[in-house]
Amino acid sequence: MIIDNKDSIITQENILRSNRNILSEHYDIGQLVRQERIDRGYVNDSYKIETLRAGKKTRYLLRRYRQGTPEEKVRFEHALLQELQVRGFEFSPRCIPKKDGTTYVEIERNLKKKDPPNYIVVLSFLPGEDKCSWDHPLYSDEELINSAQMLALYHNTIFGWQGTDGWREPGNFDEINLMASKWKVYARNAAESPFDEFFLEQFNDLLGMLKKIPPPEQYNAMPRLAVHGDYHPGNLKFKDGKVAGVFDFGWSKIDARCFDVGLAILYFCTSWEMGTDGNLQLDRLVSFLGAYQEAGKEINTIGPLNELELEYLPQMIHMGNLIVIDWILSQFYSTGPDPQKYLRYFRHSVSCHRWLTRNGSVLESSVQ
Repeated sequence: MIIDNKDSIITQENILRSNRNILSEHYDIGQLVRQERIDRGYVNDSYKIETLRAGKKTRYLLRRYRQGTPEEKVRFEHALLQELQVRGFEFSPRCIPKKDGTTYVEIERNLKKKDPPNYIVVLSFLPGEDKCSWDHPLYSDEELINSAQMLALYHNTIFGWQGTDGWREPGNFDEINLMASKWKVYARNAAESPFDEFFLEQFNDLLGMLKKIPPPEQYNAMPRLAVHGDYHPGNLKFKDGKVAGVFDFGWSKIDARCFDVGLAILYFCTSWEMGTDGNLQLDRLVSFLGAYQEAGKEINTIGPLNELELEYLPQMIHMGNLIVIDWILSQFYSTGPDPQKYLRYFRHSVSCHRWLTRNGSVLESSVQ
């Protein structure tokens, strides 16, 4: 169950009724005949829906953004998806326009309690198979290489797009500079769960991790574009060993391209297996980075990573790990989920930090 912005408990039956009313009022895509909640997301609520129009059934994805998501962020994501369509990128979802031509619905809110607005969007349903999740990245060598090539294709396709007017979300470098103060608040309010205990044990080391990032002048000198921001195997669909769809652009923002590559390497090349959990698998890193670089050379809009980006790629992998740790802490201390589940995520990221610290020199030689 979830809580809507009128402070009432919404069951799945009520959500079905609400979604049906929204589609009927705002969209011209037919009658909602089936919906299935997608449980793999952590931030927004998403539903695979099926509509019937003129005797034809069509599948879509309906997303309810987390309450409090800024409208400007929603607009940025939708503008990015529309720009990708204009530029011929065939692997991202389309925003289905409403009857009035706009791309999202604002849910009525309780103005007396100053509730933030809530937004809903309908997207085209991508083909392919959901094979992975970010914590179970099981894939073949062919899928690994094609995932890297797809990231290069995305970067080279969107490079040059400047984003939306009036909206500049803080970059990941800026986010990291805010983490120490946030984490100190979490530590002061920590309870007695296994997660809290581990967090407090690691607290001083976590603060030290925040210092291992590139100098700001070097970071700002790197090529910038609309990064995906969460490019991992669970946000891809596969068919016959190749990527058939790229989705979940909710973390997209204008930022350093190299950060997107570093975060992707973290996601695709880090082991979750017992005994090697948190270890970066260098053979997979070399394959992923090599495939990205070759694809960048062939497309050559922004091209492959340049010398500056390659020099600081190890720090970008570390930055990606910091962003993941901050997400874990923010999720846990804002929503109070299962401590054991999030402790597993947290331990993994701390183990990854330790591996990166121990193997800095071999990592640097692997990315050159």
